[in-house]
Amino acid sequence: MTPVPENFEVLFTEQEIEQAIDRIATQLNVEFKNKDVLVVCVMHGGLPLTWDLMKRADFNLELDFIRVRRYLGTSGGMLHFERDFKLDVTDKHVLIVDDVLDRGVTLAGLYERLAENAEKVYSAVLCDKRALREVEIEADYVGLVAPDRYLIGRGMDMDGRFRQLPSIYAMK
Repeated sequence: MTPVPENFEVLFTEQEIEQAIDRIATQLNVEFKNKDVLVVCVMHGGLPLTWDLMKRADFNLELDFIRVRRYLGTSGGMLHFERDFKLDVTDKHVLIVDDVLDRGVTLAGLYERLAENAEKVYSAVLCDKRALREVEIEADYVGLVAPDRYLIGRGMDMDGRFRQLPSIYAMK
């Protein structure tokens, strides 16, 4: 297993995360029963949650992804779409999947962009850091509520590393 930096501690265990994902998947299976859904994975952080939800999905889905950046170094800025979604969202139910909702700028931008043509837009995040919100937006499906601490694991990274950790760790 990849060693975790010394200044991090376990915040959510793998078992707690799996239970949270099971809960989200159950809700999605009820919401999307008999609907065709376009799942849009926000890369790279949303990849593990997207895969975990797809394995539990009991509804028809298509998969696409988007790569959007807001940060240059540690400074937040405007959204930069490095890879846009390719599939047509017209009149479809669209589910945005991401690792963490913090300031809300990225999710709000994605909602705005997708809502122009989609039937309805939903979002699912593994972690919600409500204390950091800059934009009034809430995810429709939230796995875990996290404190305002730097997180790694389960899609969340530090300089591109530690996304593969099965648990979520917070900086001490």
